Amino acid sequence: MSLASLALTLSLIGWADTITVTPSKGDRVHASWQRTIAAMDRPGERTVETLKRFDLEGMYKTSPDGAISRLERRARLQTDPDLVFALAELSWVEGRKLDRKRKPGALDRYLDTVAYAYDFLFDPDMADGRSPSDPRYRMACDFYNAGLDRLIRAAKSSGKISPNEDVKLKVNGKEQTIKVVLETSPWTKADLNELLLASDFEVEGLPSKAFLYGVGVPLIGVRKSDPAAREHEQFYPPEMAFPLTAIIQPNSRLKDTDESEVEQLRECTLKLVDPLVYRTFGIESSKLVVESDLTTPLAYMWSRTDLAKFRWTGLLKPGEALGRTGLMLLRPYETGKIPVVMVHGLASSPLAWIPMINELLRDPRVNERFQFMLYVYPTGLPMPIAMASLREALQGAEVTFNRGGTDAAFGKMVLLGHSMGGLLSHSMVVDSGDLFWRLNTDRAFDDIFGPPEVRAELKRYLFFKPLPFVRRVVFLATPHRGSDIAAGMVGRLSTSLISDPDHISTLLARLSKDNPDAFERKNFQRMPTSIETLSPHAEVLPALLKMKPGPKVTFHSIIGSNRPRPKDVTTDGVVPYTSAHIDGVESELVVRSDHGVQKDPIAIGEVHRILLEHIGLTPNRQSAAAKIPQRD
Repeated sequence: MSLASLALTLSLIGWADTITVTPSKGDRVHASWQRTIAAMDRPGERTVETLKRFDLEGMYKTSPDGAISRLERRARLQTDPDLVFALAELSWVEGRKLDRKRKPGALDRYLDTVAYAYDFLFDPDMADGRSPSDPRYRMACDFYNAGLDRLIRAAKSSGKISPNEDVKLKVNGKEQTIKVVLETSPWTKADLNELLLASDFEVEGLPSKAFLYGVGVPLIGVRKSDPAAREHEQFYPPEMAFPLTAIIQPNSRLKDTDESEVEQLRECTLKLVDPLVYRTFGIESSKLVVESDLTTPLAYMWSRTDLAKFRWTGLLKPGEALGRTGLMLLRPYETGKIPVVMVHGLASSPLAWIPMINELLRDPRVNERFQFMLYVYPTGLPMPIAMASLREALQGAEVTFNRGGTDAAFGKMVLLGHSMGGLLSHSMVVDSGDLFWRLNTDRAFDDIFGPPEVRAELKRYLFFKPLPFVRRVVFLATPHRGSDIAAGMVGRLSTSLISDPDHISTLLARLSKDNPDAFERKNFQRMPTSIETLSPHAEVLPALLKMKPGPKVTFHSIIGSNRPRPKDVTTDGVVPYTSAHIDGVESELVVRSDHGVQKDPIAIGEVHRILLEHIGLTPNRQSAAAKIPQRD
């Protein structure tokens, strides 16, 4: 079977995980201001009424600047939300006119748009005159976001936007200085190499987008790797991307008493806000949701990796891909948050988990209490070696992040394992005894002769104890008793494509030579490939099921069924129910899905439920411990 045929076969049974990010052909549909005010070329009815109230309708037609100046003076003399909203709307309309004609002064108007919209939304003196039920309330958010979008684009065209550095813009004929600040976040200014506007990109390959409407402009923070200078660099992909939201705080002209101050430059601070930390913005009496896009940064990061290629290298040439093995963080490690480690399946990669992560990030309770780690490994490795690699990666994370047992949350780790990843996850919480070793010989391990380094390496693969910090394992489409597809045509032919690491063959040959009567040489020449191990006839899987789990671990099963049939004959197209089912789980859910069950919305909802259960919550119950901190 050719590689192309194998790829097609595996894609058909649910292993495809392609996510693409392309430049937007236009402004994004989900940016609400694009649907409401982007094409606005004249003021709305309510603003025209305000102009009439002050006998400025005629002046506005002949001299827009003069009419706006008159309204500004009026607004400084009386607290009137109608006046302030009209100023925001007129500033936007006039800014768009200047922009379309490529005339100077557009930035002046955009800054006024942002400032007056900010006054309308957040000034406590206007609380009695604004109402969320007033259509102008949402429009004020749109004016604020649209004006800020234009200011950020202008700032980016002039140079890089960086925390603790000032942005210079030409406003009112003068140089306007805008201070840039990164608000409290696990990310630091050293992590922020580049800022991109999320609206400049379109995402394909994800069924939904985690987007919240509110105030602010969603951004993508890009972090470039720096192995020599960054702590925990080994846990980060080469190029990480993370969500930020830009919010600008301009000073208000409404409180000025000297009319000459109207022409002075505004004082502005551009805040870069982590939307997973700051869910709202503003003072207590007028808090608004921070607009956020969690999907585009996530997709942008993974679309720029080589993981789509790695999935095949990892399957067919595992020895060449060993260097990529390890845990990857999506954010800096945060003490006090429970790690959720996601382990992908055969011929797959961490990309398979992105739809689930994208959905789970919607819940602030999940963001507040959990952090995600993705495990990547060459799936062509023999199962015992792959299991040992995961175990050592988790133990390494414990040494790095929970040295001395200082982080209690680390000791409540959850593993999510899809397909073969479920088998690897299972092995993290059981005691092997000598069950794996006895598959090869009737001799006790201590009675085997051989170089100490050879014995030590074999012991590393075949003997293990439960990891005490793993408390819950969720199996998704896991072939506990194998899959007929591994024993059939795909299994037989694709196994021949997998290159066996020479090191393992040499190791086994040396041990067999030193113990000529201990092993059947034909069966001990190499370790079975991952696909061979997934056969219903493989001896490794029954041995794994016999192993005793740790006393504090809880299991859950999520099983796919591609058509309505009795359980004893149903299948997800790869793994039958009879293989995916095991006794002793706390919960089992069968969903209508192919083998890619980790992408199924109902399965994702079940994982969500399990995570909340892990911290003592249900999907309908909040707790004080899960509340997101609210900051001004």
